[in-house]
Amino acid sequence: MSEEVKEETKRKFGFYHRKGEKIKIVFTDGKAVTGTYLFASQYEIIIETEDGREITIFKHAVKYVYVID
Repeated sequence: MSEEVKEETKRKFGFYHRKGEKIKIVFTDGKAVTGTYLFASQYEIIIETEDGREITIFKHAVKYVYVID
């Protein structure tokens, strides 16, 4: 993968360098989910919850995301 493509991915999907870290996603209705960040594409974020389930979250439903220390 060329450096130009990597930089483009970084600009588009922001959290790609956080793969494997625990994050909390807060939805527009105030509810939240915590899990391990796996992947993000243009329209979705995929995380793995503590019980091992993989969840696809559509970005339009997200208010904000932060990394848990």
